[in-house]
Amino acid sequence: MKQFRQFCISFLVSFILCPIALADETAVTPDKLHISYVRQYMANNRFFDRLNAPGYGGQPIEAQVRAGWAEAKRQYNWVLKEYSLYESLPYLAFYVPAFAIGGTALSYKGAIYQFVRTSSDFTNLLAIVSFTMVGSLIVATSIPFTMNVYYGIFAPKLAEENLILAYGAKKALLDKRTQHYIEDELFYSFWRSPGGEALNRLQKILDKALRLPFYSKALVYDEEKIEEALQDYPTHVGERLKRFVHSELIYQQTDSSIHDSHYPIYFLGAPGTGKTYAAKQLAEAMGTNLAIVNLDGASIDDIVGTPFESANARAGRILDAIVARTDSSQDINHHNQVLLIDEFDRLFISGNEKSKDVLSFMLKLLDPSNRSYYSPYLKTEVRLPETIILAGNRDIHELSTHDPELEAIASRLDKVVFDGFDTRAKQRIAFETMIPNKERRYQSAGKLFADFTLPQSGHDMIHDFIETDQDPGLRSLEKYISQVFERFAHDLAPKSRISSGNKAEQWNGEPVLAGG
Repeated sequence: MKQFRQFCISFLVSFILCPIALADETAVTPDKLHISYVRQYMANNRFFDRLNAPGYGGQPIEAQVRAGWAEAKRQYNWVLKEYSLYESLPYLAFYVPAFAIGGTALSYKGAIYQFVRTSSDFTNLLAIVSFTMVGSLIVATSIPFTMNVYYGIFAPKLAEENLILAYGAKKALLDKRTQHYIEDELFYSFWRSPGGEALNRLQKILDKALRLPFYSKALVYDEEKIEEALQDYPTHVGERLKRFVHSELIYQQTDSSIHDSHYPIYFLGAPGTGKTYAAKQLAEAMGTNLAIVNLDGASIDDIVGTPFESANARAGRILDAIVARTDSSQDINHHNQVLLIDEFDRLFISGNEKSKDVLSFMLKLLDPSNRSYYSPYLKTEVRLPETIILAGNRDIHELSTHDPELEAIASRLDKVVFDGFDTRAKQRIAFETMIPNKERRYQSAGKLFADFTLPQSGHDMIHDFIETDQDPGLRSLEKYISQVFERFAHDLAPKSRISSGNKAEQWNGEPVLAGG
C-alpha cells in the first residue's frame, strides 16, 4: 500500500510539471503569449470605442490633441490591467469555495482524523487520492492565476503603443470614414492576425493620416516682409501680388457658409522668371506653408494616389505636398496653406489620354464648390487649401480659345505675368543671395573648404556675365554661378587621388567615397 501511495504521488507531480517543462522548450515566451491575448481582447472589445469621450471643441487645437493623448494613455494603461483582472475572475471563483471547504475541514480535523484512523485501507486510499487531486488543482490553477496577477502589475508594452497613443490623440479630429478605416481595417485586423506586413501598413497609413490638416491657422499680412520679398520684381507685378495676398487673407476671414466664387490665380512666365519663388515668399509672409504639386508627366494615379493594397501603392502628389512641411505624425497641420500647381499649362497642350484624365480631374478640383478629392490611399476625402496658385510657361487663355470647356475655366482665372528680372535685380540676387548660399554649401563640405570664399576674380566674372545675359529668368545665371564655383573649387582641390583598394579614395588625407 505504501508503494502504491508513492506511485500515485509521483504520477500527479509529473502530470503537473510536464506541461511546464514543455512550455520552457517552446519558442513562445509567456510575455509574447500574454501580448497576443491582450491584442485579441482589445480587438474583440473594440478598444477605440472607449475614446469617444466628450470633445474639447472649444479649446485650442494643441489642447485638444493633448487631451486626446492623455485619454488614450489612460484607457490603454487600464485595458492592460483590465485584461489580467478579467482572466483572474474564473480562478477566484474556484478558490473561494475551495478555501471555504478547506477551512471547514480544518475545523473538523479531529473528527476527520478519527474517521481516517478507523477506516479501511481502501477508504484511506480514496481519501488520499481526493485530497491529492484537490491539491493538484489548487497548484495547477495557482500558476496562471499568479501569472495574471503579475501581468496586472507589470504589464508588457505592445510594440504599437506609440501608434495607439498617436492615433488616440487625433482620433476626434478625423472624419468617421477615416476612423473606421484605421480602426477596423488596420488596428483590429492587425491585433487579430499580427504580422510584420500588417504593422508596416498600419505605420505608413497613420504617418499620412495623422499629418492631414486639422485646423485653420491664424494668418497675418506682413506688408514689410512682402515688400522685401518682392523688391526685385517689376513694380506692377509686386503691386498685383500684394493685392492678391491681401484679398486671400480677407477671404479666409469671411463667413465660410457664404457660397461665393473663389478661383485660383495663374502665374505666367518663362522658366526661371520667379513664379515659384514669388509663391514661396508670399506664403512665408502670410505665415503659412507652400505646398507644391508638379503636373509634368503625371498620371491620375500619380496625382490622387492608389489604394495601399495595390502594387507600388502611393499616397499621391497632392497628399504628399499637403503634408510635406510636417516632420512626423506628432505635428499638427493646418488647412490654410498655399497650394502651387506647377506646369499646369502642359495639360492643355498634351494630346495623350493620361494628360486628358488629369486635366478633367483638375477642372473639377478647381471648382469653388468642390475643393476636395477622394484619396484611395487613406480612403477619405482630403480638403484642399483655399489659396491655389496655378503656374505655367504658356498663356492658357490663348490655348483654350478652341475648347469651350477649357475656355470656361480659363476665363475665370486672373493672371500675373512674370516678365523676368532686369540687370539690377539680377546683380542683387546674385551677390546677396546666390553667391553667399553657394559659399555656405561649399564650406559645409569639410575642413578642406571650411574657409572657402569666391575670390574677387570670380565676382568680376559673374558681374560681366549678368551685363550680357539675355535670359529673362535666373536659370542661366544659376548655371553660370555653379560653373564659376566649380572652377575655383577645382583649383583649390588636390590634383591627384590615391586609391585605397576598397572602392574608396583618399582626398587630402581624408577618406572620400569613390565617385564623390
